[in-house]
Amino acid sequence: MIIRHGQLVRSATEDPALTAETSLDPTAAAVAAVDAMGNSSANFGVAVLDRTTGQLSMGALGATPFYSASVVKLYTVVDILHRVDVGQATLTPAQQSSVQRALSVSDDGAMNVLWEQFGGPRTVTELISLAGLQDTSPPANSGEWGEALTSPRDVVAVYQFALNSLSPPSQQLVMSALASAQNTGADGFDQSFGLLRSPRVSGVAAKQGWMADAGWEYLHSTGVVGSNDRYVIAVLSKRPASDGYPVGRADVSAATSQLTSSLSLAT
Repeated sequence: MIIRHGQLVRSATEDPALTAETSLDPTAAAVAAVDAMGNSSANFGVAVLDRTTGQLSMGALGATPFYSASVVKLYTVVDILHRVDVGQATLTPAQQSSVQRALSVSDDGAMNVLWEQFGGPRTVTELISLAGLQDTSPPANSGEWGEALTSPRDVVAVYQFALNSLSPPSQQLVMSALASAQNTGADGFDQSFGLLRSPRVSGVAAKQGWMADAGWEYLHSTGVVGSNDRYVIAVLSKRPASDGYPVGRADVSAATSQLTSSLSLAT
């Protein structure tokens, strides 16, 4: 599926002629290649936004909700910082530290503090309205923030909102924390996969997500790459937990590599 400046051009499932266009459009072709990585047990949702041209390329599951895992930490932080920008909240030094740790090392303890102090599910429902999210919902169990649902296209919309609508200080806080994301999360998890694989691509700032639930493994890699944060990428994945995280990390890394290699990262 290709969308330019908010307008749907056509869908590959509805128009086989799109195959000819993807052969001329490297990003659309890369999205199609990631789609092809999916099978009956492993699902990949993908969306790529070129912020210069306005073109949004989505895979077949680009509008499909996945458990957000730790990607929702970005949603909560962006909503909190919007409240700060409009005078509805202030952050203590400890809360600012929690924001940085929630994003850079995906610290669950820091997220728990922010979730509890700023209204939990409210941080998701407010952002749905602010960023125009279409496939996102707060967790059914308000205490399980990782079970918030979101889609690749909504992840892209959250980054776009952060980059376009937050104040410069708030935007700087978010993007500097994402740009300094560590290879190892606060819980010891190896988050050097996907957009954070080594060597990292130019200008990457990313939020990863991982969780296992009811026999399923969720591994996500989302973020921006390129000069002036030109491209926003979201790759969400779901597969049997029996596959193991090393297999999932390798597949998500292959998916993001396919995408970034198609982009003009130098411009």
